[in-house]
Amino acid sequence: MSGNRSLLCELILKHADQDGLNATSIPGVRCLKFTKATPRVKGEWARSFVIVAQGQKEIELVENVYRYGQAHYIAAPLDLPVVSRVRKASATEPYLALLLSFDPIELSEVSSQMPLTPETDSNLDSYGLFSGKVSDDMLEAAVRLAKLLSKPEDAKVLAPLVIREIYYHLLRSPNGAAIRQFSKSGTRMHKIAKSIRNLKQNLSDSIDVATLAERVNMSRTDFFRAFKEITAMSPIQYQKRLRLAEARRLIFEESETAESASYKVGYLSTSQFSREYTRVYGQAPIRDRHSR
Repeated sequence: MSGNRSLLCELILKHADQDGLNATSIPGVRCLKFTKATPRVKGEWARSFVIVAQGQKEIELVENVYRYGQAHYIAAPLDLPVVSRVRKASATEPYLALLLSFDPIELSEVSSQMPLTPETDSNLDSYGLFSGKVSDDMLEAAVRLAKLLSKPEDAKVLAPLVIREIYYHLLRSPNGAAIRQFSKSGTRMHKIAKSIRNLKQNLSDSIDVATLAERVNMSRTDFFRAFKEITAMSPIQYQKRLRLAEARRLIFEESETAESASYKVGYLSTSQFSREYTRVYGQAPIRDRHSR
């Protein structure tokens, strides 16, 4: 095990008291730990950047499968409904990772200070997930960020700078040109990301593809095609998955009834909600809650 990767493992373990996501003293930075492999779980992958120090994870986005392990990263510039599981983890060698929530403003500012690249928007067809190898510079910056978890006063000043540095190394990676398109105003990736934020902020509203397209100055046909190319699903399918994910969160985290949760996310029929929930999560809401 390389020195910096070994050190990153130690630092993550120090701040990961339990399996799963562990909050830290730095806003937007969390430590991930799993001491055993997990089954496939459907859920929403919030826009984030994950650096894996140890273990292996797998993400499915429709027909695409992304496997990434130690010294690799996964970057999602937008929220995506996915199926994920931890493939490799044990009590002696747990899955360990450092997660940074993407700040689109910071990402855009870092991107704007970098030289223009020759790639054009038209040839960057990709789903909104990117995986690659962590560079030595990126790993070293991740270690410095993890060290700041134990220094809250220093972190207030230094953590934002280190996070910007990590963004910089990401944008210089082979995936950088494509990721930059999500923060570059006027590109179709940026327009789709803007539409997705609108969908999330107005989750209970009825969806109108023509209106969404008009808001980002795209034709309905071009918008629909670009949305599906980037997210691997149509706008209506995407909204449905977002609604179900938010309803599930309300049921599990805020003890909402299935009926109340379904109405809050925009469903008009509880029976339709139950059918679609069962289709995605494998069992009805009430059984899903009791199985936890």
